[in-house]
Amino acid sequence: MKNIKRKSCTTNSEHLQKRDVSVVDRNLTYLPETERVYALNLLKDWRAQQRHIVGNDKKTIKTHDDNLERLLRYSKVPPWLLKPKHVIDFFESKIDPETGETIAPQTHAGYCSSWRSFQTYMLELERVNEIQRTFGVRPTQFVNEENNIAVKRAKSNHKPKSWALTPEQIDAFDKEFQRLILVAHKKRSKSLLPLQRDRVMFHIAIHFALRISELVTLQVDNFHRHHDPRMKHFGEFALLTVTGKNSVTGTIPMREPDIHGLITWYMANIRQRIILRRQGKGDGYCSYEDETYLLSNLMFPSEQGGVICPNTFRKRLNSIAVNVPGITKKVTPHTLRHTGCTLMVPLYSPEVAQKYMRHKNLYTTLGYYHPTVLDAASEPNAALDLFDDEED
Repeated sequence: MKNIKRKSCTTNSEHLQKRDVSVVDRNLTYLPETERVYALNLLKDWRAQQRHIVGNDKKTIKTHDDNLERLLRYSKVPPWLLKPKHVIDFFESKIDPETGETIAPQTHAGYCSSWRSFQTYMLELERVNEIQRTFGVRPTQFVNEENNIAVKRAKSNHKPKSWALTPEQIDAFDKEFQRLILVAHKKRSKSLLPLQRDRVMFHIAIHFALRISELVTLQVDNFHRHHDPRMKHFGEFALLTVTGKNSVTGTIPMREPDIHGLITWYMANIRQRIILRRQGKGDGYCSYEDETYLLSNLMFPSEQGGVICPNTFRKRLNSIAVNVPGITKKVTPHTLRHTGCTLMVPLYSPEVAQKYMRHKNLYTTLGYYHPTVLDAASEPNAALDLFDDEED
């Protein structure tokens, strides 16, 4: 065992773990009492603004809070005394003196994004005047063009890594799923039901362009009927309403009879059998990311009777992809979201796809669109009858 190298951290982050041994201090105990109380209230109000006005989710708020806490703990000053030099010194402290390595540009950008969020809040005129009256100090910008240069450099060198599956690759993926399902059925394997469930998840993630967090927490009552009689044949699954990142909600229509048939088959034959495996165990509720879910309402329950771990689905995609001809890139849940967007844009329009993707900016949606070379010049708004009966 002596020759095994520890892999708990990357080369870039190992030196940071060794040196960053300070204890997290959310109570700002290093500040005088008067400054400490005011600063804690200031941070509390900032978090409330993120939640109720900006619309950030709990995870984003916590990330911003953690990043600001690190800067304050390093600088040992109240928030209104933060200066550009504190930011520069903070990043300098992250450089390994032996190798010269520092944090990745994406991490740098994450810190600056959090600090800029707080800076914008603190520098509102009414708040600036109040701080000046209370402490005789006028707060100024501490994140500026100079100490934010690594963010610009990272963006200028950015090359998109995401891609989309072609319809042929989707079919090949599905055939590999079916092959494994057949093998599991012949062997009477316990993996049969999870494989059948994950096959449906694969198609649902693409069809509705879902994030992995939205997919694993999808609930049955997120689906509902459409008021248009031409969508009658999709029944209870005609529309899917999803609330995702930053609490943005969107409603996406069902458009393919094959996907509708797959869902109804899954609901009738697979889902309930997975739930029954956990019958009598627990109180019927499960928790995930500080939210509580009713097991009987989860669209894709895990074998343990809860929300599926995103990494479990990622591993499933990886294991399938290695046996699919023509796939040379890594397939992730985010690949499926990109695939869904790529299929949506020609069917509807970029603007409509933006609403279904729940993006604030059209530019973001276009970044998810990956047309093939032969299709790139085709009309993206081609007319298509989405309301044909299944018999047609």
